Amino acid sequence: MALPNKVEYLIIGAGVHGLSTAYHLGKYLKEKGQGEGNNILVLDKTGIAAGASGVACGNVRCNYYQEPMTNLMIHCMDIWESDPDYFAYNSVGYLTASFAPMAEGLAAVYERHQSLGYPSTFIEGENKVKKYMQSIFHDWQAEKLEVVLHEHRGGHAWSKQAIHGLGIKAEGVDARLMTGVKVTGFDIAGDGSVTVVHTDIGRVEVGAVVVAVGPWIKQLWDMLELPREVPDPRHPDQMTDLWHYLALQEGEIEINPYIHITNDGQRPPLVHVDSDVPLFSEDGRLVWDQPWGIYFKRDKHSVQGGAVPLDVGLECELDPYGTRSPHYCVDDQFYDLWVASLAHCMKRYEGTRQYASKKPSGGVGAFSADNFPVFDFVRPNVYAIADSNHGFKMIGVGEQVARILTGEGSELLAPFAYSRFANRETLPRSNAPFPWM
Repeated sequence: MALPNKVEYLIIGAGVHGLSTAYHLGKYLKEKGQGEGNNILVLDKTGIAAGASGVACGNVRCNYYQEPMTNLMIHCMDIWESDPDYFAYNSVGYLTASFAPMAEGLAAVYERHQSLGYPSTFIEGENKVKKYMQSIFHDWQAEKLEVVLHEHRGGHAWSKQAIHGLGIKAEGVDARLMTGVKVTGFDIAGDGSVTVVHTDIGRVEVGAVVVAVGPWIKQLWDMLELPREVPDPRHPDQMTDLWHYLALQEGEIEINPYIHITNDGQRPPLVHVDSDVPLFSEDGRLVWDQPWGIYFKRDKHSVQGGAVPLDVGLECELDPYGTRSPHYCVDDQFYDLWVASLAHCMKRYEGTRQYASKKPSGGVGAFSADNFPVFDFVRPNVYAIADSNHGFKMIGVGEQVARILTGEGSELLAPFAYSRFANRETLPRSNAPFPWM
């Protein structure tokens, strides 16, 4: 396929946001009788699901302290549930078991769930929490957990399958996908709009551009000649960098996944645990003595999950697939922490450290100054979908962006406007003892 000379909508990135936008935009244009001709083109420098979306753990949840995040995620949940086969979606629920510092925030989330009719169960008190967890997993043994929030919607999706499903749907509404094409620059007119997108195989005139590049947002931000700094949400009289990176620690233990099963023989919910109990290796060595958070699920051929991200600063080397450079790949420290925490939670994981995967894993996330997404026009005809690593689960963002591009507004995306930094309207932070929350 040759690069066209002109398109109305050019989408950069063939991950969850780019392909969701392409699919829904094509669908709405067809409904308006505007689905013919060079309307929608998706470009990706590598391939479909080759970046962060393709290596995501696939978590889908609605456990957010901030009301705008809750509202948006319920919408995203509706999209996931609308076609679970194409989106490879497993609606098994999402269960958070946590320690005392998280109790107040989780109680507030639960109250919002109830007000919105979102089904969840809230359990408080250490003994009640253990009893509840043992009603699901007979060998649950974690100590000092004070609260459970069990979402009965949510769960996880098989990441690569989900993105390819979106790709099939996008092509079904006449969006065109071109992979192996790298964007190299933009022509910017006097009014600030982008008129031409340059690539390594040629140039294309554009009506509108959607930037949906995951952790590469900082590079595209610079190409678009946008400011690198914003007012600091924590220190109003200071400026701070808009984008910084956290290394996302995820991995798997290569054991029979059917070990991870509920008491009644069902596929379990995705489990998230926060605690500050010190963790020890199988030989009694202290491996972690700070607050920790983990999540885990039954994968297709293993048990998979992740742990606390690591701050890697303002610059980070990204390879073409969106994974970290070798310097940042998950290592023995991650697996010591993660497997020890699994064994702390459930007896069935004792002695499984030897099965830690040797395959490369983990990636980087580009986080904004307040750690929440930027969904907004950043130039008159350039819309940025910069998810601040909340991304994969947010399949519905592209649907809302498609509505905006076809002349409608979006109350769900309005709180994530880029202008919130200058207007001092950043989202409230929870009291959680983790820097990314």
